[in-house]
Amino acid sequence: GLSRFFYYVNKKMIEKEKKNYIEHLVAPDKAAEFFYFFKSIIDKTKYQFVRLKISGKEELNIQIMAEDKNRSMVIDDCKSLSNIIVGEIELANDFNYDYVLEVSSPGIDRPLTCEEDFNFWIDNKVFVKLKKPINKTKKIIGILKGIFNKNIKLEDVDNNIPLEIELDNIRDINIIWSPEATSLN
Repeated sequence: GLSRFFYYVNKKMIEKEKKNYIEHLVAPDKAAEFFYFFKSIIDKTKYQFVRLKISGKEELNIQIMAEDKNRSMVIDDCKSLSNIIVGEIELANDFNYDYVLEVSSPGIDRPLTCEEDFNFWIDNKVFVKLKKPINKTKKIIGILKGIFNKNIKLEDVDNNIPLEIELDNIRDINIIWSPEATSLN
């Protein structure tokens, strides 16, 4: 019965590594007010939250990126998580919006949105968009060197200088795989 289902859900949750989400990176702008709503749903599944984007006024366009504990997310995973989320939205008393939901994998140019990402993806090239400029620029390409005391360490590709960027100053940070994106010019 129902109790067995809850036991199963709880057992699943234990297997999942706890993520230290950086809220403004997971749920930028308009999505911020919905962060906890969707986090509470995804926390009950085998998936990890990667990013939430929400746009639209009359009808919300909800884009959710997620992955499993092996950082994988295939089509069946997307369908499965999408069905769970739709089910939870139908049950929620406090979600009274028309919406379109899109669930996807983070893709290869993935955003980094939790503290664990910044250590997992060390030595990868990243593209950072800043809120406030550093050295007169708001866009930096660098090699990720990890996270220390809420600062991201990078080696700036253009100037070969190490940089420390406060998490709060980061608007967006993505892995760069595509060769054409390696230069800002």
